[in-house]
Amino acid sequence: MRVISGQHKGAKLISPRGEVRPTTDMVKGSLFSMLESKGLLRGKRCLDMFCGSGALGIEALSRGAESCVFVDIDCKNVHANLDKIKITAQTVQSDFRRAMRMLKTEKFDLVFCDPPYKTDYAEEVYRLLVKYDMLMSSGVAILEHATDRPLKTVPIDNIIDSRVFGVSAFEIVRGESESDFCGNV
Repeated sequence: MRVISGQHKGAKLISPRGEVRPTTDMVKGSLFSMLESKGLLRGKRCLDMFCGSGALGIEALSRGAESCVFVDIDCKNVHANLDKIKITAQTVQSDFRRAMRMLKTEKFDLVFCDPPYKTDYAEEVYRLLVKYDMLMSSGVAILEHATDRPLKTVPIDNIIDSRVFGVSAFEIVRGESESDFCGNV
């Protein structure tokens, strides 16, 4: 894994071991090209949920995002990568639900959510973002999920764009008021 563009282009990143599914360079390149073309990256405040190595948040910082908060149950890889590239950023080592409660007074322009494969955590993260009103008015969340597990409770009108890459898919979703949300928090 590596940073594919921007200030830290080419930097090699340490990847988590075990049963993980890092976002490929092709998917990352497509996602970030889309974000840049929509003006959703430069100067933005980001949150990288289930960050693992921190590859998505680090890519965002490399391409001009203002800041990023990294969240994972195990932050050793993201700490190593941030140290290696000499980036200072906030990390939260915690279960995602607890981390979101801790961060609920924060506002983000861009939220990356790449949860463990074959879980419904992306939808739960979205529900919590809405419940805690964590997205800026023009903020978006990028929800990655398995193609055979489509997002069921995210309102289709809130999906700005979506892409499928083999067994992985992601939606770029805008925030909304909790009263309009389908599903329980």
